[in-house]
Amino acid sequence: MNFFKHAKPLIISTLLATLLMMFAIYWLYGSAKAQLYADVQSKYYHTLNGEINSLINHRREASIALAIVLSENHEVRSFVCQECHTHPESSFSLRRILDELALHAQYKGFWIQVLDKEGISRYRSWTDKVGDSLVSVRADVRKMLRTPQVIQSVSVGKFSLTLKSMVPLLDNNNQLIGIVEVISNITPLAERLKNSQGIESVILVDKRYKRQLTKALSQSFINDYYVANFPVLKENAVYLEDMADQRFAKSLDISVNHHRVITQHAIKNDSGLVLGYWFTFSSDEVLNVIDIEQLKKRYLYVAIMVTILSLLLMFVYLFKTRSDTSLSYYRHVLDSASEIIFVSNHHRIIEANQQFFEFYSDFASIDEFLKEYACVCDTFEINDGYLQTEMEGVYWLDYVLKHPDKQHKAMIKKQGELHYFVIKVAEINLYDKPLFSVIMHDITEQETYKQRLELLSETDTLTGISNRLVFNRTLIQEIQRSHRYHSDLALLMFDVDYFKNINDTFGHEVGDQVLIALSEEVKRLLRETDVFCRIGGEEFVIIMPETSLEFAYQTAERLRKSIENLPANILPTQLTVSFGVAGMTRWDNDKTMFKRVDKALYKAKENGRNRVEKAEMTDDSSAGIHL
Repeated sequence: MNFFKHAKPLIISTLLATLLMMFAIYWLYGSAKAQLYADVQSKYYHTLNGEINSLINHRREASIALAIVLSENHEVRSFVCQECHTHPESSFSLRRILDELALHAQYKGFWIQVLDKEGISRYRSWTDKVGDSLVSVRADVRKMLRTPQVIQSVSVGKFSLTLKSMVPLLDNNNQLIGIVEVISNITPLAERLKNSQGIESVILVDKRYKRQLTKALSQSFINDYYVANFPVLKENAVYLEDMADQRFAKSLDISVNHHRVITQHAIKNDSGLVLGYWFTFSSDEVLNVIDIEQLKKRYLYVAIMVTILSLLLMFVYLFKTRSDTSLSYYRHVLDSASEIIFVSNHHRIIEANQQFFEFYSDFASIDEFLKEYACVCDTFEINDGYLQTEMEGVYWLDYVLKHPDKQHKAMIKKQGELHYFVIKVAEINLYDKPLFSVIMHDITEQETYKQRLELLSETDTLTGISNRLVFNRTLIQEIQRSHRYHSDLALLMFDVDYFKNINDTFGHEVGDQVLIALSEEVKRLLRETDVFCRIGGEEFVIIMPETSLEFAYQTAERLRKSIENLPANILPTQLTVSFGVAGMTRWDNDKTMFKRVDKALYKAKENGRNRVEKAEMTDDSSAGIHL
């Protein structure tokens, strides 16, 4: 009793210190949580902003592609020539062409205008009114007449906020004979965002343009800001009415209001001038708070560890003069911990808890362990990002101590299975020479789950090969690498001939087995450096780095013959495939190279299937246009 009486002040002091540390950890957790929540919002905002920009860019690409197609159309060119020779009675119409294009989602909702070489409108798809000159009212038309070139712009006109693409019409002498313009409003983009992600949008044109919008399509304004898309939810409009009293330019990019996430994205023209604002409204469930939960667990773990270490140090100090009692409490605390805990003097292990021997079950004592291993670090697997005996020229214990803010992980193989640990090291200065307490927290389940998720996100669930996500990422990387080092790169694309007949005749389960067998056969014949992906249905691609077009062609032939000769006990019927092969050119990017190999595959099918076709080479000038 006398011993505990003298120890009481120390116990109280230790408890108070622990409480202060808990308060400090709680305060740090609150600060970190607030910062992480802000980071989650920022990540969501930038991701959504990228998707909105992608929608706009894709729409602009579709409009310029449509304008180029129309500029090369014989009917359009003949119509302009007729106008040049004053034939106003022409019954020219693009309705048939527009109806065909409307079958493709990316070409819906476009307006077409054709102007002659004087800048006079000769055809408008949305009205019968023609014959007016646009030279005096449109600077881009004047620029086109002076210097014929492809022009794209984002602007506010009489009707709405629109995306415009202009392409010059040139005769055989490269002289300007007219202009084709494709115009698209912004409403289809908001609809696509809603259909794909369930996100509501309100797109407002800056009130500076109110007088300019003489024929506004929606006829809807919010405090002089024109609503460019329709319809919009009333509750969103009411929110923006309240918000419009302030300047939108001073508003936050992202905010959460009544469980709704509201983002604001400035819409700018090519000169950087703000034309309007794209507001999005979605449930706050879109914010990924998993990291916040993980942060909570980490701080809880730190709090537990601080508490355990505080209590451990207190017990060691209190009972160091009472060896029997001290040993009993010390051993009890160590053995009751679920983590592996051991004490080292920097050269060898002095003590270890029961969990240590449960993991290293081949050894009954520390001496037996030390006969096999001089250090626990000798059991660590060598792998980047994991602890090893020496880290940056420093012994691993010292390295962990010098970097207390980093998470240190070790990988240990036991009976053929990998186990993962988070390692914490604390210095104990109770004796003449320092000791080190090492805590190894088993995170194998979390690491395995993380690795499984990463693998699933990049693997085709049916065939086990890479999926389209891997293909898109790898193709961009390999094209950039090939351009940088001037090396060869080939792309193969193939699909199964008449695969629909297999599904219809034998059923989808048999069709799935056919795709699995085909994938196994192709994998067997490819090099380790080749990247084999399934990009949809029965379509497959192979990225072949450091490979010439001719070698890729020979590989495709070899694969085609091997698939054709697959034994009957594997497949319900003879299987054939058609290949397209493309070699990278110096003007290729991922889109153009994929388009060329896709055309080659289409050509192989047109020419009878069960064959290999090489992609056509494109000259520099035409490559620039298609890009």
